[in-house]
Amino acid sequence: MDITDAGGIAGKPFTDLAQPGSATVARPQQEISLEFFDELEPVCHDWQALEVDAVCTPFHGYAWTHAWRTHVEAAGQARAAIVVGRDDKGIVQMILPLALRKHGPVTALEWLAGQHATYTGGLFRPSFLNQLSKTDFLDLWSRVVEVLPPFDIVQFLAQMPMIDGEVNPTTHLGAKENASPYFCITIDAEWEDLHRQRRSKSTRRSERRRERQLNEIGPMKFETHYDGPALAQATEVMFKQRSARFGEQGIHDFLSDPGMADFYRALTKMTPRIHGMEGFVSSLSVGDTMAAGLLNLIHKNKNYALVSSMTTDEVLRKPSPGEILMRHTLEHCCDKGLDAYDCGGGYDIYKDSWSDIKFRTADTVAPRTLLGSAYAGSFNGFLAAKSHIKQSPALWKAFKSLRKLGFWS
Repeated sequence: MDITDAGGIAGKPFTDLAQPGSATVARPQQEISLEFFDELEPVCHDWQALEVDAVCTPFHGYAWTHAWRTHVEAAGQARAAIVVGRDDKGIVQMILPLALRKHGPVTALEWLAGQHATYTGGLFRPSFLNQLSKTDFLDLWSRVVEVLPPFDIVQFLAQMPMIDGEVNPTTHLGAKENASPYFCITIDAEWEDLHRQRRSKSTRRSERRRERQLNEIGPMKFETHYDGPALAQATEVMFKQRSARFGEQGIHDFLSDPGMADFYRALTKMTPRIHGMEGFVSSLSVGDTMAAGLLNLIHKNKNYALVSSMTTDEVLRKPSPGEILMRHTLEHCCDKGLDAYDCGGGYDIYKDSWSDIKFRTADTVAPRTLLGSAYAGSFNGFLAAKSHIKQSPALWKAFKSLRKLGFWS
C-alpha cells in the first residue's frame, strides 16, 4: 500500500548525479541555506540545540547517533552526510542525519545510524515543519541532493509516516508501508484507571493469577535500574537471555555483532542533563533468577522499549514474565508522569490490546542511476516478499519453523 505517491524527485533523473556544493532554497518570506558535513562533531552544538525543540525521537538525537558511530560503525563502512538547513537569520530549522553506504557497487543514501533505530528521519523545527508543503519539500530536497556527493539510490527505511500530527516530509519521496506493525500506549490517566480502561475485568484477573504462579515459585520482584552495579548486572543477564532466545528462534544475534553490546551498554548510561535522554533497565526476578529484562530509553517524556529478554527456564516462562514485566514497567512510567510508552515494532497480542496508537513505518527505495534502478528492483522485491510472508499467518508460521532449523539465520 502506498503511503504517498512514488513520483518524488528521489526517483529521477537517472543521469543527474549529485555533486558536492551548496544551495539556497527560496521560500515565502525566508531562505533556507544548506550546509554539508561528513563528521558529527562540527554539528554537535546545533544538533543538540535543535533537538530540544525539534519534532524527533531519541533515534534522531545526537547522543544516539554519536554512541552508534563510536561503538558500531567501523571506519570506512559509511560516510556521514549530514545536511543542516538554516533560515535567513542563521537559525537551524532542520538537520538531515544522512550517510552514504556501499552495497557492493551501489552507493545508497541512508539515515545515519538507521540500521539499528526503531524509527528514522530528520529533525525539524515544528514551526518550519507545519509550513512545509509537499511542493516545498520536493523543491528543498532537489537542493539537498545538490550539496551531497554522488549516490545511486535513496534507501530510507523505518520512517514514521506522521510526526506529531504532521506528515513526515521525507515520505513525499515515495514510500510504502513496512511489513511490521508498531504500537504505542498513550498514558492519559493514573495507573489504576489506565489499567481498567485498557484491560477487561477477566484479563486483569488472569494477570493476577499468573503473578501468583510466579510468587509460588519464589518471591517475585520488579525493579528499575538507572545506575550502579545493579544496572550493569541486569544488563548483562538481559543480553545473555536475548542471545539465547535468538538461538532458539534461528534469528541472527545482533548483540554478537561488533560493538553492538557496547552500544546498548552506552544507552543504559545516558542521563537527561548530558544526553537529553535517560536509559534504564527494568527487571522481573523470581527468587534469585531474573525472569525477564527490558532496556528502556526515556526521551521527551516518552518511554521507548528497546530490547527485551526472558529466561530460558521453561517453568518461569509459562506465566509470561515478559508480559508481566511490561505491565509493571508501564506502571512505573505512569508513576513518573510520562506521556506515552512506545512498544516498538513486531506483533504481540499484549501490545495490541494495550495500545491505542497502531501504525506501520514507511520505506523509501528510489533509484537515481541505472545501477541504482537495478538494485532497487531486487530490494523492492525482497521487501514485497517479506511483507507478503508476514501478512499471511500460514506462510509466517512456516517461515518461523524453517528459521528454527537454521534457514535465514
